[in-house]
Formats: sequence, C-alpha cells, structure tokens
Amino acid sequence: MVTPKVSVLSPTYQHAAFIGDCIRSVLAQTMQDWEMIIVDDGSDDGTPDVAESFDDPRIVVIRLQHEGVTGLGRSYAAAVARSKGPVLAILEGDDTWPATKLEDELPLFDDPAVVLAYGSAGLMDEKGCVYARFWHAPQGRVARNDPIGTILPALFVVDFIVAATVMVRRSAIEQIGGFIQPNGVPFVDHPTWLRLATIGTFARSSRNLGFWRRYPRQITTRTWFDTALDRAPYLQAVASEAIGLVTPEALSKLATLIRQDPSRQREEVMIARGRIALVEGHWRQAVALFAPLLRTGRTRNRAVAALGLLCAVIRTDMERVIGALGRHSLPSRRHVASHSEVDPNTWTT
Repeated sequence: MVTPKVSVLSPTYQHAAFIGDCIRSVLAQTMQDWEMIIVDDGSDDGTPDVAESFDDPRIVVIRLQHEGVTGLGRSYAAAVARSKGPVLAILEGDDTWPATKLEDELPLFDDPAVVLAYGSAGLMDEKGCVYARFWHAPQGRVARNDPIGTILPALFVVDFIVAATVMVRRSAIEQIGGFIQPNGVPFVDHPTWLRLATIGTFARSSRNLGFWRRYPRQITTRTWFDTALDRAPYLQAVASEAIGLVTPEALSKLATLIRQDPSRQREEVMIARGRIALVEGHWRQAVALFAPLLRTGRTRNRAVAALGLLCAVIRTDMERVIGALGRHSLPSRRHVASHSEVDPNTWTT
C-alpha cells in the first residue's frame, strides 16, 4: 500500500453537526496525497455514522468506548497507530481547514530540523462564520524555536499554537513517546508542543492554516472556566529536559514561571469569566470579577481588568479589542446580534 504524505488525525466526540464540514474541508484540499484517521470517543449523536457515510477509502473511522477528556491521549495514540504518513496533521472533529492548508504547510518540513509547523488561525462560531483571526505569536527566531528551547518561556505562559494549524513530524512524536496527556490534564496539545520544543525547531507560517470553532458546548470552552489546573508536574518535566539546551538565565526564568503558574492561571480564569459575563450582558458580574484583578493582578492583567470595567460601564464587551490584537477572541455581542441563529445566553449555561 502506498504511504500518504500526510496523515490527518481527527479525534471527535458529539460532533455530528460539525464532522461533515471537517471531512469536506480535507476532501477539498489542493494537495490530495493524504489519509484521514477519525477516532470517535463513543459519541451517541451519530458522529461516527456521519463520518462513515463518506465514500472515500482514505478516510478511516475508529470507534472507541467513551472515556471523556481523560482518554484524549488514547484517542491520539489510536490514530497514530493506524496512520502511515511521515507527517501528522491535527484536525479535531469540530474544526476545518482552508483548501490550501496542506499545500502551504507541508513544504515547511523540507527542513529536516523542523519537528512542528503552525500558523495563523481563523476563529469561527458554531455556524461556521469566521469572526476573527488568531495570529499572536512571539517574533523572529523565538517563534521558530531557534535555537532549540528558546520558545519555551513564551509557551509556558500561554499556548499560542492553535491545534487546527499544527503539523508534526512522525519521527519526532515517536521520539517523545507519542502525544502527551499528563494525569488530570484534559488536553494533549500544550504538553506535547512543549516537549517537542526540546528536540527540534518549529516553522511558523503567517498564512491561515486552520479554522478553530468556538462555541459554548465544546470541551475547550467548558474547561476554560475550570479551577486552575496543576500544570507544575509537566512544566517541571519540560524544564528538566531543557537543561543543556537553554542558558542558565532561561532555566531560571522557567523556574520562576512554574512558581507563578498557579496564580497566573487563577487570574486568567477570572478574566475568562469576566469576558463571558460581558458577552452575555451580565454587567455587575463582570465588575465583581474584574475589580479584584485591578487591585492585585499582574500588570498585564490589571490592564485587562481596567478595560473590562470600562466595558461594563459602557455596556459592551472587549472581544473586538482582543481580536484586533490577534489573540483568542470570542464572538462579540455585535457578532451575536447580527447572527440571530447564535444564542447569546449559552456560554456559561
């Protein structure tokens, strides 16, 4: 059997409304030498049936017993085990790609030192309407993790690598033992990107390489409001791997970031809740969330809190400002108002 150039890994759960668009975006690629491995985590809404309805031998659907987010790493492992391509592309079942994604991104792996490639992402709502673009990343060589390990401090603070834009070299994933999901962590992307940053360089494209769907019911959104996770174990493991790769000053910075991570995460959760309160028009709730941050938060978060309080006073949200900065914005009140099919009161219910 001929080995495809790219294996598309698509974990999915309860994505019956989205998996068709996801698959069609792969079928529409200008570079057609691919296979798609869809791993369904026991959906009961017909997701795997929709996926299996596509008559293309390159599309394989694996049905697993439902495990929830704790089994996400096993879903990725099942997809990798079934795949054959030397390059692995990530496309979760509720996301999509632009038609030239593979054509634009695959050449970045012509450099044998590159273990991961990523780029800008379109942000789209539940109905697939693109409302903003995520392009935030470090500048210059840091964005390329060149020299190896230099991207770690920025990536410790925030995961700016959107999964729908990512392609990774299979040999690199095998070298680190597969996609990484530490105990108690509901995702694989951040721990995996960090570990890959200790073994090779990255490539970053300014082009849009994926569309990330943002809606109230998705796991990414729900976990956004959770109490801060204990990320220290996997951050410390990565810092240990970085010894000898980065300067002593960089290692000291990583240690400081690990110590600060719990309080930084608590502040980020408060900001997320405050932003949602603004989107939903819960002005007093937003004030209650932003006011403490204005007094005790880190410098950047105090600035965000001040903006949040101003938005509460003038009865608007901050999503258009965040979107203009190229960061992770949500559909704004204006967007929701102009798209009546989007329920404006479902983000936290």
